[in-house]
Amino acid sequence: MSSKRKSLIPILLLVMIVCVVGLVYLATFHKEDMQVVVRDFVTRSLGDHVVIEHIQVGFFPFPHLELRDVSIQDPEQGTPVFQATYIQLDLNFLSFVQDIPMPHALIIEHAVFDLKRDENGQWNYQNIFQKESSDQVEIGAWLLGRSLKLTNGTVHLEDRYRRESAFIIHAEDVELQVEQLVWDGPTEMFLSARFSEGDTRSVLSAYGTLQDIGGFLKEGTTIGRDASPQFDLHTRMDLDRRTLVQLADLLDVHEVPIGLQGRTKVQGHLHFAPGIAGYDLSVSDLVVLTDSVDLNSDINVKGLWRPEPFTFSGQWSSAPVAIQHLPQLLPEGLIPSELSDAIHRQSISGKIQAVSATFTGSSRKEAGHTLTGKFQLSEARLNLDPQLGTVKEMTCTINVGADEIRFFDLRGRYEELPVTQGEGTIVFAEQGPWLTTEFGGRVSAPKIIGLMQTIAGWSLSQRPEEALQGKAGSGLLTMRFAGPLKDPQAIAFQSAEYHAERIAMQLPGLRMPLTRVEGIFAVSEDRLRFENVTGLYGNSDFDIQGTIALEDQAYTDDLRIQGHFNDRDLPTLLSGPALPTQETISGKSQYLLMVSGQLRNPSVKGRISLQGLEIHLPGILYKPSSLAGNLDFHVRVGKKRQFTFESMALDLPSVRFAGKGTFHYDQTLTFNASLTAEPIRFESLPTDLELFEKTISSGTMEGVVHLRGTGGEWRSWSKSGQVTLKNGVVNIEGVRSPISQVALQVKLAGHTAKLERLQWNLENSQTQAKGIILAWDSKPNMKLSLTATRFDLDLLLSRDKQRSPLREFLETIAGTAKVSARLRFNRASYRNLKVRNLSGQLNVNKGIIRIDRIRGKADEGTIQGRVLVNLPVRQPAAMKTWFSINSVPLLTLEKTLLDKQTLDKRLMTGLMTMEGTLQGHGRNPLGVLPTLKGTLKLTIHDGRIKRGVVIPKILAIMNLPNMLQGEVDLEKDGYPFDRQSGTFAIGEGRIVSRDMVMDGPVVKMTAAGQYDLVNDDLDVVTAVSPLGSYFELLEEIPLVHLLLDDDERGIDLAMFSVKGPFQNPAIEPLAVESVAFGVTGFAKLALSILKNTITLPQKLLFPEDNKEANTSSHEPKEQESEDASMETY
Repeated sequence: MSSKRKSLIPILLLVMIVCVVGLVYLATFHKEDMQVVVRDFVTRSLGDHVVIEHIQVGFFPFPHLELRDVSIQDPEQGTPVFQATYIQLDLNFLSFVQDIPMPHALIIEHAVFDLKRDENGQWNYQNIFQKESSDQVEIGAWLLGRSLKLTNGTVHLEDRYRRESAFIIHAEDVELQVEQLVWDGPTEMFLSARFSEGDTRSVLSAYGTLQDIGGFLKEGTTIGRDASPQFDLHTRMDLDRRTLVQLADLLDVHEVPIGLQGRTKVQGHLHFAPGIAGYDLSVSDLVVLTDSVDLNSDINVKGLWRPEPFTFSGQWSSAPVAIQHLPQLLPEGLIPSELSDAIHRQSISGKIQAVSATFTGSSRKEAGHTLTGKFQLSEARLNLDPQLGTVKEMTCTINVGADEIRFFDLRGRYEELPVTQGEGTIVFAEQGPWLTTEFGGRVSAPKIIGLMQTIAGWSLSQRPEEALQGKAGSGLLTMRFAGPLKDPQAIAFQSAEYHAERIAMQLPGLRMPLTRVEGIFAVSEDRLRFENVTGLYGNSDFDIQGTIALEDQAYTDDLRIQGHFNDRDLPTLLSGPALPTQETISGKSQYLLMVSGQLRNPSVKGRISLQGLEIHLPGILYKPSSLAGNLDFHVRVGKKRQFTFESMALDLPSVRFAGKGTFHYDQTLTFNASLTAEPIRFESLPTDLELFEKTISSGTMEGVVHLRGTGGEWRSWSKSGQVTLKNGVVNIEGVRSPISQVALQVKLAGHTAKLERLQWNLENSQTQAKGIILAWDSKPNMKLSLTATRFDLDLLLSRDKQRSPLREFLETIAGTAKVSARLRFNRASYRNLKVRNLSGQLNVNKGIIRIDRIRGKADEGTIQGRVLVNLPVRQPAAMKTWFSINSVPLLTLEKTLLDKQTLDKRLMTGLMTMEGTLQGHGRNPLGVLPTLKGTLKLTIHDGRIKRGVVIPKILAIMNLPNMLQGEVDLEKDGYPFDRQSGTFAIGEGRIVSRDMVMDGPVVKMTAAGQYDLVNDDLDVVTAVSPLGSYFELLEEIPLVHLLLDDDERGIDLAMFSVKGPFQNPAIEPLAVESVAFGVTGFAKLALSILKNTITLPQKLLFPEDNKEANTSSHEPKEQESEDASMETY
């Protein structure tokens, strides 16, 4: 047998012995005996106050006892002090053979502790632990050296000791773990709980060391220093305000700042131990997080749990906290009441941070509190008097002492002024905290003028310097303030000095600010001095020297302003409606102003050099910048922006305007002024100086005009005076030729112009006008008499497809004026047409030109009619005319209306009579022709056709020139006719005629058809009959055929179709068969006209021969129907 086997035999033997002993013990063990032992031990430890409903003994996985429904009663009150649903005692095997079953671990579940202390300081649990007999075992025998675990516990604490009302706190979810409980020494523990009073959700957790906890179980309320319990705990709490107040009350802290609202999170190290008197609480590394403030602190409280008030001290630092929360966060009385009132009124606001502060005091109500240390102020705001404004964004370092507060490194903004350095003190005097501070830095201009006004004591509501204010920029400023802090609005401005560096400011009476201002502003109680103050007004520069006296009435004697001004700045000279000068004056020039008198009503003398200025008064004056000149003026400024110009003179080469008057410039411009123009000879003006847009190139003008009105609209002004022009040459826009020999004499009276004389020559026309023009400056209403010794009508009509010379002028008149004029022209002409004694009545209104009662003589004939023209500006015109021409030579009209190329192809003579109506417009994209509508009735007597493209060709086709050779020379003398007539309907771009007739000694000819004006398409059928003096010769013509028509006599005729362009149509004879078997359309119409022309005289002379022809009525009805259908063709 090996050595290993020999060593295993004793071990196995020992195991077998233990197992046998165990089996024997278990076989002989009785649980009832153990239950009796446990109950007896509990009774000897706690007396008869313990109730255990069930005891269970277990051996697996290790020996233990289970106690269920355990309760410990207060022997005096008979109420339970402790209750537990389940207690487990972990034992070893030796405990079962001992009389005292000592556990090495306890587990308690669902325990309830109901702890109470009465008015005498007696705790209810102390009655339980008092020995009732000498053999009673202390409870410590159960706990000492044991581990303890408590879960799901509940603690209810009620304390009435030294309190008017009971202090009650309730905790749930209590968890407690103790590795080894030491009664008179240190014990490591962990504790967590949730406070569930009402709707609170506060929690507590702590771990650390408990010392001498047995002292809590000792009798009496006075505990010795050596035998008293104490603890060192690292604690974390998340509390709402209700729980926070309860815990403060537990520690005899009766005042919790009302600013600690919401939840408070606390963590730190607590040392609670007996002190010299009572208990001392030391809290180190304390971190408090609340809705209002976050801080780090070390706190010492001495004298807790004793009748006398405790004392406390703390060193702390904090995150920035709003100043308005300080009265709520700090104990009452720590902040002076005067300062609290200012905080309450929000006169002082911002954030303050404790850098290193010490706070000491006592819970005794009559005792004070002391706060010292270093603080940092940020985002602060101090509302001063409304006139002084507000200090904001203020930061500084504050040292708080016992009697005063000093601050330094002041930064911030005073209104718009950046503060870069400063210091001050707050002294707690009998009348309250008193502030004295000095600060300075670069200060913006918008505030500096207001500060100067404050220093001088100006009354802004009564003085003109109220407009003196800064706009932008900065300078160097030094200021001093002092006053009671309890009323920040009583803090007064003491003094200031300012050196401007490129600032912007507003001077009285100017509409725009001054910019880039540099210089010294010296301020005293009664003086404001400008010393070498330079800058810009817009793009204009200036230099100001002088002093303003600030007495009862601010005035100046020597304020001098000079420099160069730019045209862009003129419209903004006055702080009111903009002056309409931006498009009038351009350029840059020198100026000098001398201001004197009271600032409310100063007197200003000045001169402006016009060299370098371009002046453009639309329609009146244009001066280039290179032309020299001066504008001198003397103006007195009155109340409410009334300007009285004592004198004003504009001097230019060969031109001088002088004037004077009064201007009231408030919300609107009101004025009463006169302007005199000395005689101006337009021939002597410099070439680059333009008067009236050089409309007048020659002549002499002079005049006097008085103007009175309101606003910038010159048409509403009242104007009176007289203007004359002699020997003028005028160029009017819209009139292509210059108007010469102009003589004008007009008198103005209000809005009426009396035209006493107006005479002019235009090309070959000589015209005179007289009359009156009402509302000439707004909506002219002219009542005139126009006469002319000669007048060229070509001025009114288009030339070579271009607008007429007077078209634009007439459009302007038609669109802007109302005209009523009597016309009488001794001689009028239009090309070859000469008209004598032409008269009519002209009316123009709202773009409509109407001429009625037109009368005139042309050669031996007459012309009558009326014309209506709609003439919109820059748009196509529309026209409608009614006319009658009687016995006017056709050749004159042809040479007037037709060009030479047309006359080479067409020429006809005779006396023409025509009447009708015609209308049309130019708005159609295809032109005027598609829009023409009207009717014409034309008759030509005793004429000859010398050239043509239709009738001469037809005669040539019929071989008439050869047949009549020797009788009539058609090529030389033309074709003679006695009468041509016809009625023409014009519409839809076509000319239609159904009754064209030519009656002559050679042939009779009729025609019907139409001409398409737009497409230049002629469609006519003509019927020719060789009747007349040469019938015997003409009946031999091959193309002439005999047409038999019932019982009527036969008619010899030839028919032709004329189609194609008007200048060169195609002419073709109609076939014999078509005539024999019947024709329709224009051919039938032409044939019917010819028959009526031939047979009508016979029917009128010999009616008896036609009775049979009239017996049947349906045939004329059929013919009438056919004619009616032709009319609708």
